[in-house]
Amino acid sequence: MVILSAVIASVVSEVGLGSEPAFKVPGYDFRSAGELPLYMLLGILCGLVSLALTRCTSFLLLIVDNLHRDVGIPRAVFPVLGGLAVGTMALAYPEILYWGFENVDILLESRPFVKGLSADLLLQLVGVKIVATSLCRASGLVGGYYAPSLFIGAATGMAYGKLISFAVAQSSPVLQLSILEVASPQAYGLVGMAATLAGVCQVPLTAVLLLFELTQDYRIVLPLLGAVGLSSWITSGQTRRGDVKETRKVKKENALPTTQSEISVTQGPSSGYVLAEKTPYSSDLCEVESSLCLDDSSTENEVLKKKIFVSEAMRTQYVTVFMSTLVTEAVSCMLAEKQSCALIVDDDNVLVGLLNLGDVEDFIKTAKAKSERTKELSVSDVCALDGENCQVPCTAKPSMDLFSVQIIMDRYGLSQVPVISENVEDYRGYPVGLLDRECISITCRAIATRESIS
Repeated sequence: MVILSAVIASVVSEVGLGSEPAFKVPGYDFRSAGELPLYMLLGILCGLVSLALTRCTSFLLLIVDNLHRDVGIPRAVFPVLGGLAVGTMALAYPEILYWGFENVDILLESRPFVKGLSADLLLQLVGVKIVATSLCRASGLVGGYYAPSLFIGAATGMAYGKLISFAVAQSSPVLQLSILEVASPQAYGLVGMAATLAGVCQVPLTAVLLLFELTQDYRIVLPLLGAVGLSSWITSGQTRRGDVKETRKVKKENALPTTQSEISVTQGPSSGYVLAEKTPYSSDLCEVESSLCLDDSSTENEVLKKKIFVSEAMRTQYVTVFMSTLVTEAVSCMLAEKQSCALIVDDDNVLVGLLNLGDVEDFIKTAKAKSERTKELSVSDVCALDGENCQVPCTAKPSMDLFSVQIIMDRYGLSQVPVISENVEDYRGYPVGLLDRECISITCRAIATRESIS
């Protein structure tokens, strides 16, 4: 079905628009096999450029989200600020704006009577285009990554080709680079386009086939495969390492309590705060090509969470222990209730701490390393290990809404918070429940389903 639809779309577009490509493709020239290492270096360079675009976009997305959540700037303001910033940059570098693919023709010097750009200006355009594209994506402006990837790749390849040609022309008698035959900068510009597209969007086969169809020259296949493969490998390797680090971080946050200073939350933040249901800073930038694809589910969840109180979602069955309780007994109670934490109370049933199963696991490893008898250890021994265990960074109250509580949980990296009785001034109070992320998710889904039925 994919092949059939692609062929039909191609036939219809050629009937209406003609068979000419979107931009004028310069003739490809491959001089000698000695150029192959140069194309490999270009692939590495394009991979690093793709990685820079990925990291810059993720960084600006995080800044915009923090400004919206912490400062309360409305979402509608960011496209205005983004357009103003990009327009200001375009005053100095008008080539970064989208003119169809006319600016790609300028980069590749494929139009007659058009003066080419210098290598230093091309490198400046690469940096400015990366920032402009990231600003557009982060601020919510319309646009994708296909055309910017081709632009950035063409500028990178052209600059690289011109620097290589200059180095060969100015070679010293010691290096004797003049014996190396190199192709024109346009050849490196074409390969750079494919390598950057593959690195940004992780589509190496698409990039190779795209350039092969455009040039219709089989000589481009070998250098193209090498450059595209290296570029895609660099960015995919960073993505995998980032995923592993993120997974470890999430596991650690779910297992260990936060070490932030103790605070008490008595009221929720203003309605300007926005909670992200999942991190939007993935390095797979081309998963959604255009910011016109809007998802209203997060907005609906936000509104729903503001209507649900903690008292409706919290667990009313939870584990409580004393400081004198043996660790073995505390773990047995967690196992019986299928919970990963226990509330620590004093003799007056006032909350004094939170015992996490991850703290116990770390403590047991340390105790065994010191050859201590773990069966006789108490909860107070676990809490006194490093002075940070068992702290209660924040608490919730039954009258708070879920949206406010989840904002706090996200801010401090918590997987659960104790719920204490009303009319207390600090986090110490009588525990009445336990709220975790599973409770929030199930409650929201159940209430949304009930409302849809009724």
